[in-house]
Amino acid sequence: MNTLKNTLFALTIATAAISAAHAADYGQVVGNNYSDRVINLDAGTRYVNVTNGETVQFVQQGKSFTWHFDTYPNVTEVDLKKIAPAGFDAGAIEVYVASNPLYRG
Repeated sequence: MNTLKNTLFALTIATAAISAAHAADYGQVVGNNYSDRVINLDAGTRYVNVTNGETVQFVQQGKSFTWHFDTYPNVTEVDLKKIAPAGFDAGAIEVYVASNPLYRG
């Protein structure tokens, strides 16, 4: 039963994230099966650092979603609320996106 609930929650997250038009400017949601790293969030988290092109799983209070960052070169900061799916408490967390040397021409 718990596995079914987790699967349904993951599908809800994926659907909500995909439908958010503004989120596409920052990348896309991907399945929780793959991530470059996991970032555990708690009440004290105010910011996290990622690199453009990185895939990160965000975990908080038993809920998670995985995001592949693919931002425009001038985007260096993203409010986590803009990419987090409905039901994921993103609070006031800022995501600082570092440029990726592989993307430079």
